[in-house]
Amino acid sequence: MNLVVDIGNSRMKAAVFENGTLIWQCVSDGCSFDALAGVFDRYLQIDRCIVSSTRKDDMDLERSLAGRIGYFLKFENTVAVPLRNLYATPHTLGCDRLAAAVGAMKLFPDRNLLIVDFGSAITADVVTASGEYLGGSISPGLDMRLRALADYTGKLPRLRSDECPFYEHSDVPATTRDAMLSGVAVGIELEVLGRITAYGGKYEGLVTIFTGGDVAFFEKRFKNTIFANRELVLTGLNTILDYNADKEHNL
Repeated sequence: MNLVVDIGNSRMKAAVFENGTLIWQCVSDGCSFDALAGVFDRYLQIDRCIVSSTRKDDMDLERSLAGRIGYFLKFENTVAVPLRNLYATPHTLGCDRLAAAVGAMKLFPDRNLLIVDFGSAITADVVTASGEYLGGSISPGLDMRLRALADYTGKLPRLRSDECPFYEHSDVPATTRDAMLSGVAVGIELEVLGRITAYGGKYEGLVTIFTGGDVAFFEKRFKNTIFANRELVLTGLNTILDYNADKEHNL
């Protein structure tokens, strides 16, 4: 069994995989070993662990896990992955983007892929059918755009991202609130649609996968043209863990 831990800016996601299948997961606002201690009593067969983090204050957690697990891996840009990374500045590539790319390739092997992650920032990354990660785009996410409108203007209100799902689309919004929600939410839709159209014309049979914290809002607006997978990063991290542990075992 594998324990996968993904630490973001504000939350920690953890999951247990057995033979590649996700069997348990949790989300915690904290970043401590105590938040995970119970999982070891529940799943005694856990013998591998991977940790990916965007923070710098998780050293105690990493040390605790490394001392408890037979095989421990801290996922960084230098860790081997089962795809060819063609990013020109791999040292600046976010580990979550790379893990999502691996997860998408695991689910859809031998296909051209576009991975759109609706998180704090919105990323749209391309993986080719031959297993090459090319890179992609980064733009502000839903809440970041709403916050910017309030922070960088004198009179526009601070709207929350959870107001967007209740926005009823109109061709020409007639209130300031609706104008802001339309500009941000519909703007993101058109941006992503543009990426899908542009890459779809270049990469044959392109498969688009949505993931990230705001995926539930956007997946409804693209109907059957995409696949949504909220655990894409976790799946990718689990694949990377198996890849490195198996490779070391076979040396």
